[in-house]
Amino acid sequence: MKYMAKISILTVFVCLLSVTGYTRESVGMASGNLTTADACGFGLGYTGLIFGYGDAASCIGGYVTYGFSNFTEGRIKIGFSDLDGPGTDPEFLFGFDLKYKFMDYSGEMNNNPLDLALTSIVEYVNYPGSSVLELGGGLIGSIPYHFTSGRSLIPYTRLNLRWERYSENPGMNIAESNYRVGLNMGVKYELSSDINLYGEVQIDGNEAIFTGLEILSF
Repeated sequence: MKYMAKISILTVFVCLLSVTGYTRESVGMASGNLTTADACGFGLGYTGLIFGYGDAASCIGGYVTYGFSNFTEGRIKIGFSDLDGPGTDPEFLFGFDLKYKFMDYSGEMNNNPLDLALTSIVEYVNYPGSSVLELGGGLIGSIPYHFTSGRSLIPYTRLNLRWERYSENPGMNIAESNYRVGLNMGVKYELSSDINLYGEVQIDGNEAIFTGLEILSF
């Protein structure tokens, strides 16, 4: 019954975010989320790969995550994004996020139903003849499920609210800015104590599927 209650809470959380997060007009995030509400830990760091395919844009890239404390981590993303369409080429992508975990599912003194974290969002893509800048923040919720093998499966959801600036022909100062909402839902699986695998669906202006692989590097 205890686990059923936790599953029900996460299901309601996801459903509420799904209704709130859907939007058709946004340009959309290019690099997805690919992280749970948990933090990697003080002094620890991961390097990872990102692969994404969307109806508006696809991406390939990498990232480095570092734990500033047991509840705070920062991540830098660098890669390339390609607008879907004839004659398009991959263009430079940069992203940064800072995450703070404020609710701990596994805390010894607490009985919290899930992990919750706040995260910032910064993403810039320089497409041919245009550019997209995303600035904002999000709320990430996740619940770890531990197997007898010692591995964990962690479903997660991120709801984000951001300011999106789309510039067309940047030299001519043709730009449009709007506030946008987006939703990411995925799962993290521990392949080993040092390697994690991600699968994710994004509901946004760029409806996309992402996969990721990260390795504990320092």
